[in-house]
Amino acid sequence: MSHPSHPPTPLFADAPQRWQRLLPYAVALALVATFLPVTITVLTNDYAVSGGLAGAIAAAQTVPLLMVAHRPLQAWWIILPADVVGGLFVLGGPDGNGIWPWTPPVIVAYLFLMLALALRETRRTLIGVWIVTGAAGLVLGRLFPEESDGTNVLLIVLSAVVLVIGGALRERGDAQRRLVEQETISEAERSRRTLLEERTRIARELHDVVAHHMSVITVQADSAPYRVGGLSSEAREEFGRSPRARGSR
Repeated sequence: MSHPSHPPTPLFADAPQRWQRLLPYAVALALVATFLPVTITVLTNDYAVSGGLAGAIAAAQTVPLLMVAHRPLQAWWIILPADVVGGLFVLGGPDGNGIWPWTPPVIVAYLFLMLALALRETRRTLIGVWIVTGAAGLVLGRLFPEESDGTNVLLIVLSAVVLVIGGALRERGDAQRRLVEQETISEAERSRRTLLEERTRIARELHDVVAHHMSVITVQADSAPYRVGGLSSEAREEFGRSPRARGSR
C-alpha cells in the first residue's frame, strides 16, 4: 500500500480529446480552490482556530488534492495524517459541541480523494486504505468518546461506498480496454492470415502458369521434328533429346 499500483500517468491519459485529458487537472484545481477557503472559514468561525493555524491546517488538508490526477496514493499519505492532526486541534470546538473528529469539508474532500484512489489503485490497496481510514477514526473516537459525534463512522461508511463504486468503474474500464485490445489483436491476426492466404494463392497460380508454359514448350520441342520440315540431322537429334538432357548440354 505504500507504493502506487500504476505509474504516475494522469487519469484519462489515453482519452482521445485534449479536454478529456485535461479534465482531471481542472477538477483537482477546482477542489483545492473550493475546499481551501471553505476549510479556513470553518476552522476560524466554527472552531475558533487562529487565522495562521487555520491556514496551515487547511493547506495540509486540501493542497495535496492537486495530486489526485496522477498521484492520489501519495496525496492520501499526506491528507489522512493532516486530517487526524487537524481533528486534534479542533477538538470539541469553542463550545464543546462542534462536529468531530472530521469537519464537513474534511469529509467531502476525503470522499473525492477516495474516488481518485478507486479509479487507479488495485482492490488490495483500496482495502488497506479503507482499513487505515476506519482505524484512525475509531481510535480518535475511543480516545475522546465524549467529543465524538459519529462522523468517524459516517466517514467509514461513505468511504466504503465510494471505493466500491469507483473500483467497479475502474474494473469495468479495464475490462473494456482489454476487450478492445483483444479485438485489435484478432483483427491484426485476421489481416495477417488473409495476406498469407493471398500470397499462397498467387504463388500457386504462378506455379500453375509456369508449369503450363513449360509443358507447352516441352510438347512443342518434342513435336518440332514432325512439324517443321528441312531440319538438319543435328537439329532433329537435339529436339529428340529429353529436356533434362538438353539442359545438361
